[in-house]
Amino acid sequence: MRGRVLREGLMDRKRVDQYRFALFGRMVMGVAHEVDNYLSVIMGFAELIQISGAGEKKSLDSVGKILHAGERINNIIKHFSYYVRPHAPLREPFSPADMVGECIVFSRFDLGRNNVTLVLPESYPAGFLNGDRRDIALTLLALLFNGAEAMAEQGGGVLKLEASRGDGFWEFAVTDEGAGIPPGITTRIFEEGFSTKNGPANNGMGLPVARCLAGEMGGTLYVENLPGGGCGAVLRIPG
Repeated sequence: MRGRVLREGLMDRKRVDQYRFALFGRMVMGVAHEVDNYLSVIMGFAELIQISGAGEKKSLDSVGKILHAGERINNIIKHFSYYVRPHAPLREPFSPADMVGECIVFSRFDLGRNNVTLVLPESYPAGFLNGDRRDIALTLLALLFNGAEAMAEQGGGVLKLEASRGDGFWEFAVTDEGAGIPPGITTRIFEEGFSTKNGPANNGMGLPVARCLAGEMGGTLYVENLPGGGCGAVLRIPG
């Protein structure tokens, strides 16, 4: 069963940003958890140096771990702040591998809730994608969270992201091991506010926003049930 292939479906930019804020708001606790982990490393090794009066080598090792943890905290905050920021659409060349890596820094904890295992590409095609880095990131995050939520009620599963490149386009595929699209609602999955999931975080805006942004960039998005179970979403972006 396949969802509609879409390039239309323009949406008020304010609605897109409302969803952006809502999605990133969900990740705040995960960001705090990650920052707290690295702060514990910093505090622990700083106390070790202070209390033990460690020798030069041991002190240097501890300082190295402190600097690494500080760098990780900086990356989490820097990338979270960059991708959550509203902006006018901007096309520029960027590395999809770098973009995904930057987003996973602050989203991995929340995507991995409920025994969901996130599998990322082992490698990416060479070259750059010419598009809006933050909007493509939001689109992929929407698809990833949609897949993660689909598996939450059944106790988890594998959430997979794949990337490939064709003649003049990039393609990203997100697959999950959830129950798939229920019969009879295929035509409604891109409808604003429509959701089959319960809970305040399930506002029915993820797929509509993903469709909107794909269309704005001249791309396509389709969603379908997979033959072996689960659901797959394929985003194709020119550039």
